[in-house]
Amino acid sequence: MQLDTALIRAQARGQWRRLLFELAPVLEMALARIGRHVPCPVHGGHDGFRLFRDLDERGGGVCNTCGLFPDGFALLMWLTGWRFPRVLDVVARQLGLMDGGTGSGLRPAPSTPTVTTAPRASRGRLLALWNETCDPLDPLAWPLRRYLEERGLEARLGGLDPRVVRFHPHLAYYESGRCRGYFPAMLARVSGINGRGLTLHRTYLAPDGGGKAPVRHPRKLMTPLAPLAGGAIRLAPLRTELGLAEGIETALAAQCVSGQPVWAAVSATLLERFEPPDGLRRLTIWADRDRSRAGELAALALRDRLEAVGIATAVRLPESAIARNRKSVDWADIVQSLRPQQPAV
Repeated sequence: MQLDTALIRAQARGQWRRLLFELAPVLEMALARIGRHVPCPVHGGHDGFRLFRDLDERGGGVCNTCGLFPDGFALLMWLTGWRFPRVLDVVARQLGLMDGGTGSGLRPAPSTPTVTTAPRASRGRLLALWNETCDPLDPLAWPLRRYLEERGLEARLGGLDPRVVRFHPHLAYYESGRCRGYFPAMLARVSGINGRGLTLHRTYLAPDGGGKAPVRHPRKLMTPLAPLAGGAIRLAPLRTELGLAEGIETALAAQCVSGQPVWAAVSATLLERFEPPDGLRRLTIWADRDRSRAGELAALALRDRLEAVGIATAVRLPESAIARNRKSVDWADIVQSLRPQQPAV
C-alpha cells in the first residue's frame, strides 16, 4: 500500500530522539552526547561522528569519513543499508500510524524491527569474547584484583559474581579502525529489564593493574543487541531493596559504604532511564557530583519517576567538594580517600 511520505515526515518531526533511541541502539553513545563528537557507529574511530543539535526536529548527523546524513531517514538508511521505502515503513510503524482519520492508508503492525548493524554477528562476538575470560578470583586475574585494591575496593572482590564480571588477560584495543595494543580488561555483562544479556562493558587496565590503560577511551561498550534503556550491570542478586550508581567502581564503592547491594547503570543517561525490576520496593541512588550536575539531575529525575509508581527512592550525593582539577567526585573517590596513606619509601 502506498505510504504518505509527507505525512510520515511531518509526524516524525520532534520525535527523532525517541525514534532513533528505539530503532538504532548503535547510536547509544551519540544520543547521550548530542552535538558532540563520538566514535562512528559504523567504522569506529575516535571522534568522527556527531548528531546535529536539532536532532529532535530532523534526526540528522554527520561522519567525517562516511558523509552527511541530513535527516533521520538518511541516517537509518546508512546504518542499515535499507532503501528509503523500507526505512519509511519502519518509521511509520514505530509512530503507530494506521488507517482512519488521517487518510494515510497506513496499517498497524504488531512489532517493529530494531535496527542494528549486524545483530547476529554482534551476538557471536559477545559470546566469543565472554568465552575468553576467567573468574575474577582466578590467579590469572591478578591485574583486576590489583586495580580494585588500588581503588580501595578489595572488600568487594569475593562478592563479584563471575556470571556478571569477568577478566580478560589480553584484550585488543581498537581506535580509528586499527588495533592500538592489547591490555588486560574487566568485562561486565549489561542486562536488560528482563535480566537477559544485552552487551558487554569493557574497562581496559594497565598491564600491571595499577590503573586504567593509557588509551583515549579505557571504558567502552560493545554494540548492544537491543536498546539499553532500562538495563543495568547487576552486580548483586535482585532484592526488594537495591542501590543504583553510574559506574562499576562507584557501585562497588557504594556497597562498601552501605553494605547494600548496588547495580551499575553505566552512565547518567542510562541511570535516568533505569526501569525497576519486579519486586523492587526501595531504591537508593548513589549519584555522582558533577560540575555540570548531570549525575544529580539524572538521579532526581529517576527518583521522581519511581516515587510516582510507589517505589521509595532516595538520592545520595558525595558531600566532598569537587577538586579544582576534576570535573566530578563520586563514591569511588570517597572510598579511595578513606584509605590509609602509604608511607613514603
